[in-house]
Amino acid sequence: MRMTFVFLLAAALLAGCDNNDQNTGPSDAKQGPSSQQSGNGKGNTGELVRILHTLEKTDAQCQDDGCPRVELEWLTFENQPVLNQAITTQLAAMLVQNQGNTPHDGTIESLVDAFLADASDMAMASRQGWELNATIKRQTRRGDLLTLRMDSYEYTGGAHGQPGVQYFHWDLARQQKLTLNDLLEPGKQLAFWELARSQHQKWLDEENMDKAFRDSWPFDRTDNVYFGKDGLVLHYNVYHIAPYAMGQPTLTIPYEQLGGIVREKYLNP
Repeated sequence: MRMTFVFLLAAALLAGCDNNDQNTGPSDAKQGPSSQQSGNGKGNTGELVRILHTLEKTDAQCQDDGCPRVELEWLTFENQPVLNQAITTQLAAMLVQNQGNTPHDGTIESLVDAFLADASDMAMASRQGWELNATIKRQTRRGDLLTLRMDSYEYTGGAHGQPGVQYFHWDLARQQKLTLNDLLEPGKQLAFWELARSQHQKWLDEENMDKAFRDSWPFDRTDNVYFGKDGLVLHYNVYHIAPYAMGQPTLTIPYEQLGGIVREKYLNP
């Protein structure tokens, strides 16, 4: 199967100076100063210079509007080799297709080719074009804590596609990926989830959900969190605590309730 693609990596980069404003993504990257730290992968906590990568690929033999296609857009950063490898690994994990039979070597390019190979015959036969989209953008930075938002959307036929969101936390000083438990004080997990459960109850009441809904869609935990304007936000993907039609609910635990529960260096950087 012949493929045509546009693959723009560092040769076609857009760089920008990182700041602490929320919801700043790849589209706002601009020319800025170089990183103030050397690229040795150890505690590089100065300004971050963003590099934008895009990959668009489809089947050259398909001429219809519904051709199988993949569109990716993600960030890496100058002088951050350990972080960049972690981002690339996370993106590849988002692209893995469990239902496919086409072999791949685990790289982003190979996974894209495997998706298109699996999609081509089925999509053209059904006149419903498969698609796979993924975007990685910066969500927030609080001192040494960098949070990226990773959006994905997969459509392989049927009534609708499958959207998904993952939040990726990176400690720039320690040069390592963090989980939700890493953000919490030791022994405070149960206290945190009691606060989350309370916010879930509040959300159910605000939405006027009846007993049948509450029984069918009970509270559950999620690792998808980020520091928002008013507190720590828990983000739930579709079908987690609500049906598809309700989208991706969020619960916000106010900052004033998180003292002694979230580690001080992340709560008040």
